[in-house]
Parts: sequence; C-alpha cells; structure tokens
Amino acid sequence: MEYIVACPDRERLEALCAFADHLATLPDPRDPRGVRHPLCVLLATLLVALAGGANSLAAVAAFTHGHQAWFRLWLPLGEATPSRDTYRRLVRRLDPETAGQAALWLLDGTSLPGLRELVLALDGKVARRSGDPAAGTRALHLVSAFLVREGLTLAQEPCGAQSNEIEAIPRLLDRMVLKGAVVTIDAAGCQTAIVQALREAGADYVLAVKRNQRTLHREVKAAFDDAERNAFRPEAEDRCQTVERNGGRTERRSCTVLGGPGLCEWVADPTEWPGLRSLIRVQAERTGPRGRRQRSVRYYISNRPVDAAALLELVRGHWGVENGLHRTLDVQFREDDCRIRTGHAPAVMGILRRAALNMVRTVQRNLGTHVSIGLLRDCIGRQPWLLAPSLP
Repeated sequence: MEYIVACPDRERLEALCAFADHLATLPDPRDPRGVRHPLCVLLATLLVALAGGANSLAAVAAFTHGHQAWFRLWLPLGEATPSRDTYRRLVRRLDPETAGQAALWLLDGTSLPGLRELVLALDGKVARRSGDPAAGTRALHLVSAFLVREGLTLAQEPCGAQSNEIEAIPRLLDRMVLKGAVVTIDAAGCQTAIVQALREAGADYVLAVKRNQRTLHREVKAAFDDAERNAFRPEAEDRCQTVERNGGRTERRSCTVLGGPGLCEWVADPTEWPGLRSLIRVQAERTGPRGRRQRSVRYYISNRPVDAAALLELVRGHWGVENGLHRTLDVQFREDDCRIRTGHAPAVMGILRRAALNMVRTVQRNLGTHVSIGLLRDCIGRQPWLLAPSLP
C-alpha cells in the first residue's frame, strides 16, 4: 500500500532537490534509448531504501513503490516505479567510481562538530557470498577508510581480482587529503612504501607489526626484552594500564612505549621507515566469566610522540572499524548474505551500503541521543524524510 504522506519538513526539500541534481550530473552507463527511469531516480531511491532497512533489490523496489508519493516531491519519478530487475541491471553496469562520487558528496554534507584530529582506520572486509566459483570470480574485498571517532566511512577502494590490500591501500590514500591526520592500519599495511606515502602526504601513522615483517618484528620485540632485562636504558619511556569490564569479562591492558631517535634508528632503517619515533607493546589479559584467562602481546610502530595513554587510545580505536563498520554491515545490512555477483554489482552495492550507513549515522548524531542503527533504520523505513537533515 502506498504511503499518502507529504514531507512534514518541506523546508528540507531544497536539500533533497540538490541531492537529486547532483546525482543527475553523474554519467549514466545505460543506452539512452528505452530508458524509463533517470539515473538520479534510481540512485536516490536505492540509497534511501538501503538506509531505510531494505537489504535486497526486491526490498528496494518495494520501498520505492510504498513511498512513491514522497519521492515525487523531489524526484522526477513517473507513474510506474522501478522494478527489481531495473535496479539489478543498473548496479551490474554502473561504474564503482560513479557510485563513489555519490557517496563522497553525501559525506561532504556531514558536520563534524568538535573534530580535534582526523583519525582514520584502514581495514578491509570481504563480502563472503559475492564471489562465484563457477564463473571463476572471487568475493569482493573492499578496503575502507573509517573515521574512528565519527563512525563514518570516508572512502573505499576495491581490491583487484589478482591483488590484495597492499596494492589497494596506496590507491585509497591517493583519494584523500591526509595532512595532519593519524592513520592506523593492521599488519597488512605495515609496508615501507605505505609509510613513505603517508609521510609524504603529511599524515602520522600507527601500524601493527607482525611476522609478515620478520626482521622488524624481531628487532622491536628484542628492544622490549632488552629493556625488561635492563640491558639498556631507552631515551624515552612511558607506561599506562587500563581495566575494562564488560559482559562478565575483565580485560587488563598494559601499554609500554619506548622512543627516541637513536633507539628507533637502531631498530629500523630510517630511510625505509621515515619518522619512526615510538615502539609500542600492548599486553592484554582477558578473564572470562568462568575465570578462564587469555593473554596476548601485540607490537606497533608509530611516528607519534612517546605517550602511552594517547597511543593506546589510537590502538584500541582502530578496532572500532570492526564493530562500527564491518559488524554493522553484516548484522544490519546483511552484506555477507547478499548473493549479487554479476558485473560491477558487488562493488557498487558495497559502496552504496557504506554511503547509506553514513546517512543513518549522521541522523543518529543529529538526534543527540543513542538510538541503535537497527531501530533508526526501522524509523527511516516508515518516515524517510528523517534523512533530509543528513544531506548537504
């Protein structure tokens, strides 16, 4: 049944119309002959429907049909609404770069009050069922740049069919202005070329060190072991401890930071790891509800000053991308269950899901109270005009 409801905040229609005008400037991959629905109509309804709880193209078509009266207030939507097959043909043929332009325009409209420092976590996620073994295509692997404190995706870059995150991260960095930002990456991004690109862009870095960099990992671990045995005294040292209790579990973390130009030059070649100032060790002990204990030790390198509390916050903040982005996409948007596999469809849908999540998080922040993403998507599904304040 169609919702015969007018937009209650008509003053926001200008923002909605500006959004439609921007989408109309994007290149349309379809043959103009026989086109019934303009590109701006399909992209706008697709984004709004994704934000409003639609997790499949059939649900997107039903959402558009149900809210067609409201869409006609600001879109050139004809008498007939787009079908599921119309959306499917579009996402198969649409260039992911075009989808990224729509997503970036949405992000430009978000206000970030009180932004102290741009902290970006770079991490990749695989859409598990987007590959087709019979056709020889592998699942989509999309690397995202996630604003840790704001919970927004700033940019994304798909890995090529025969490549990995190491090749995708430099392309992602080229898309962003990073001067003054702090970039955190897991062990896959601990590469000399990536560090040099970050320093040339004017960004700071905090990188996890694992055995993929055997020499560096061995030297960093040896530095902490020698300091524990008082074999040498580092030029600078700082420590901090935290205790976190959640769901019957207790986790104690101890962060030790060693620094100083002499120490870091002894551990790593300064020409390959420019600006290296701090070696970080995080020791964690997790006690479960039944008293079972798990211990872990992780190492990091950074060009930030020796400040254990600040560096531990950055290290912990990096894993916000798992709950704030990856888990939300799987639980709320059902990304891993989506079987769209043909053409550009997996990459386009991955980019548009992240853009829709940005819209929902902007609404969440504007409300000033904590409302879950699931509940907020349900509210938007019934009242899509709630998205209007999230637009530029």
